[in-house]
Amino acid sequence: MSAASGWTAPQVGYCSNVHPTRDLAGLRASIEQHFQGVRRLRGLDAQDSGLWICARAATELQHEPARAHFLQLLHSSGLRLTSLNGFPYGEFHQGAVKAEVYLPNWADPQRLAYSLDLAHILAHALPTDCRHGVISTVPLGYAATWTPTLQERADEHLSQLTAALASLHRETGKKIVFCLEMEPDCVLENTEQAIAFFQRRQALDPNHDYLALCFDVCHQAVMFEDCYQSLDRLRQARVPIGKVQLSNAMICRLPANDERRREQVLNTLATFAEITYLHQVKALDAQGLRVAWPDLPAALEGCAGFNELRIHFHVPLFSEQLLLPELSGSQAALAQTFDYLAAHSEFRPVLEVETYSWGVLPPSLRPATEHAQLEGIAAELRWVEDQLRQRGLLQWLVQEAYADAL
Repeated sequence: MSAASGWTAPQVGYCSNVHPTRDLAGLRASIEQHFQGVRRLRGLDAQDSGLWICARAATELQHEPARAHFLQLLHSSGLRLTSLNGFPYGEFHQGAVKAEVYLPNWADPQRLAYSLDLAHILAHALPTDCRHGVISTVPLGYAATWTPTLQERADEHLSQLTAALASLHRETGKKIVFCLEMEPDCVLENTEQAIAFFQRRQALDPNHDYLALCFDVCHQAVMFEDCYQSLDRLRQARVPIGKVQLSNAMICRLPANDERRREQVLNTLATFAEITYLHQVKALDAQGLRVAWPDLPAALEGCAGFNELRIHFHVPLFSEQLLLPELSGSQAALAQTFDYLAAHSEFRPVLEVETYSWGVLPPSLRPATEHAQLEGIAAELRWVEDQLRQRGLLQWLVQEAYADAL
């Protein structure tokens, strides 16, 4: 096997937006407690991470003494910072986040400023053997509130971003790429929209090489996309993909001819309708067209006549069944993704587990302690290792840093 055809266990990381942090002190504590806890449970000396750094902490890390201390902490903790999650801006665990998670959107200069702060942090923190770093970000904004004027402003800010990233590359030798993450009900939610967006950007932006796509498996499963075919179409259209977020959507299959059982299933599904995050729901009508509800409570009220619902709720990767046989994960979409990676050895994006919703699962599925949650995250990472091993994609020795997957 060539060095560019697989991943080592330390290169299989997870996104730290599962851990609440409000500032730099909280981020440091999370690295020392949560990240190191998972790494030790896996028996690793070092591990890659898609760290989430909120805007407040990112601002603090622009100061040289704070950044130097942070870089030392990364080294002492065995954290190889190859990727960042730049999607949530501020609070991500307190109160009703819902659609606020898309704010500031790319039409807002605050999103640009935050992103540039993250780029400078990652340029300083990249391991010496890593050729480039990637940062995931919002898919422009929330579609329900998007306008042509906002699109024009977003295009301007993205052009400013890519120009700044090109300059940073020249100054530091570090290539930082921002990856827009398709998400249901956002301006970019499906493969067709992503292809159209990148073809337009590639025509108008001389620095378009600093923009790529973040492919979240849960999101595309909710959209009823075949992930193997989606990845193939994107790459055939020369859409660069810098990161694949390994995540598991919920699928609810409702009995068509048993009203009592149908009601039982819906009542159980209702226990997932929590108040913090937006859980977009999609179904297919008789003509095969997508029908959408902005959140799970609306779908529970309006799903009469539909037999399958796809729900944007990141459940643990290894979850095949959730409380009832009719409630399952979208592991078929994960299998499609791994199969695509196995069939295309030249495609080597950053792989990152993103299950941020451990803390809002129904009580019977929710970890009872912090240590139990860390054990759950470690189990997810081992599950990914098994999927890679089954397809001949798990390496045992680090022979080469990430190839340029873009």
